[in-house]
Amino acid sequence: MEPRMSQKHDAIRQFTIACSHQPSFQLLNQDTQLEAEISLIALPKDLNLEISIVILDQLALKAGDISIWKAQCPKAIFIVEHPIDYEDCILVPSGLPDIFLRNSIIKALHQLSTQQQLEISHQTLTEEHEQITRLLDVGQALSAERDHHALLARILSEARLMACCDAASIFLIDRHSGQQDNQAPDLVFKLTQNDSIDFDFEEKRFCLDNQSVAGFSALTGEVVNLTDVYDLPKNSIYKFNSSFDRSMNYRTCSMLVIPMRNHQGRVVGVIQFINRKRDIDIALTNPEIALAQTISFDDSILPILQALASQAAVAIENNLLIDRVNMLFDGFVKASVRAIEQRDPTTSGHSFRVAELTCALATTAAECKQGHFASVSFDLEEMKELKFAALLHDFGKVGVREHVLTKAKKLSHEAYGRFMYRIAWEKERICNYYLKQKLKLLREHNLSSEVEEQLTVEEAQKILRLNNYLQAVADANEPSLLAEGTFEHLKQVREYIVEDLSGQSRGLIDEFEFNALSIKRGSLTADERIEIESHVSHTIEFLKTIPWTPELSNIPKIAGAHHEKLNGCGYPNKLHAHEIPLGAKIMAVCDIFDALTATDRPYKASVPLDRALSILQSEVVSGHIDSELVQLFSQAKVYNILDIK
Repeated sequence: MEPRMSQKHDAIRQFTIACSHQPSFQLLNQDTQLEAEISLIALPKDLNLEISIVILDQLALKAGDISIWKAQCPKAIFIVEHPIDYEDCILVPSGLPDIFLRNSIIKALHQLSTQQQLEISHQTLTEEHEQITRLLDVGQALSAERDHHALLARILSEARLMACCDAASIFLIDRHSGQQDNQAPDLVFKLTQNDSIDFDFEEKRFCLDNQSVAGFSALTGEVVNLTDVYDLPKNSIYKFNSSFDRSMNYRTCSMLVIPMRNHQGRVVGVIQFINRKRDIDIALTNPEIALAQTISFDDSILPILQALASQAAVAIENNLLIDRVNMLFDGFVKASVRAIEQRDPTTSGHSFRVAELTCALATTAAECKQGHFASVSFDLEEMKELKFAALLHDFGKVGVREHVLTKAKKLSHEAYGRFMYRIAWEKERICNYYLKQKLKLLREHNLSSEVEEQLTVEEAQKILRLNNYLQAVADANEPSLLAEGTFEHLKQVREYIVEDLSGQSRGLIDEFEFNALSIKRGSLTADERIEIESHVSHTIEFLKTIPWTPELSNIPKIAGAHHEKLNGCGYPNKLHAHEIPLGAKIMAVCDIFDALTATDRPYKASVPLDRALSILQSEVVSGHIDSELVQLFSQAKVYNILDIK
């Protein structure tokens, strides 16, 4: 549809007749039934393009050839006095009676009227075809737009073109706003556009009622068409708020408000059209121009705008539905991560921090556009995919036994408790033994002060030995690097024989406990470490069961490769550098950094920032992680988003 509006269809154009024959001119002027304007002409230059019928006698043809006359007025019908040999002319004999001349003119007028009606019909069909084609194009464009704000802006711009109006606004009904308090929904003023004035716009909320024009239309579902908003129907219950007009020196005249209904027929909002213009290019810069150049919204434009409103409603509903599904899924992912981290409260927040760091480093890499990162880019869907992969990278920990997952010391809480019990039992046995010895000697009158002191010293030495063993095990139980001599102390503890409640002899610690306490790094035994590392395999298997959309289909692959090393020594699949997704390489850097700097790990203190960056560099030297990513991570200070001290 052409943005510039035409007024052709408002009335049938009046015909004009140019006549060179004086008697005929007088006759035509006396005929009151001829609906035409009559003018007397003598020369071709007397004609203009607006003339409908030209009547020429022989005298006029002598003043100029018929071709000259036709050139001056090519669309007119020519009635020419005989004789003349020229096509497309109505020939009449010389001295033709008035009645025959009049009939010829009436015939010409009927021909012109038919021609005009055909032109109008053709133009109407052409415009309707253009409107429908435009509407289809707009519908396709709206259905393809996923950005909600851009969608609303597109709806308004297309609507204003179709309506040829100066301004338009869009209001949406928020039915969730009042549900909890049983209040009326909100009417949200989402967006407005105005060709004539610029102003700052802020989204506003109103209680949905029938006091405003937009609210009335949204509440009742009725179309409101006003010729002048300052002259409302006397029985109207809504009012026009003129504060904008007063503050901006604007003049709102005509207004059309159309409810937007979804596929269920439910009103989801309204489009408000303001000031339909005679010409789309006219700027209504002051009230006087607005009053002169605006027209009402007639019934002919209403169906196409209602169709557009319906398309807009469906597009908005689809976008909101997609947004709600995304929010639902995002909430489900975050809830799942929190549920998993509740099994190991000591690492709570780790997955969220890793996701935040990973997305920040990915964004930084995409913005770098130099060297190794010249071709790196992440669109919105790829960034969402990376975010979810980072959030779910430890999802497989749900398949790891809880006592292994939460193991903070080398010995389990139960195993260390049993060791403490054995120490206490042995101390009690030693004390009882020496007490019995002293009592025996006392009965035999052989307990001298020297003997008693000797027994007390022996008892104290044995208790001290047990206390030393207790301290050695307590020190070894901490998941830190062991000193060189600690193993000997542990061997002595293992070789110290005690009796249990059943009278069976055993060491203060058994072979399993000795091996656990001998771990040089961390708190896990070899078997437990294998079980912990299996969380990645569990992650892959769990994530594969989710029917991801095509845009998120790489999540299992990215999340499942965050423990792979560039040199192929990682797990679970021992992938090499070229086999590891870029997202997983980014995540590996961030995962290691957070594990080093986290302040909530009970088995180790957090590493200072400088030390953490140094360890990342050592991982690069070992061929484990990407050097370019580590350098970018350090130079761009990506870690600042976590407020690392």
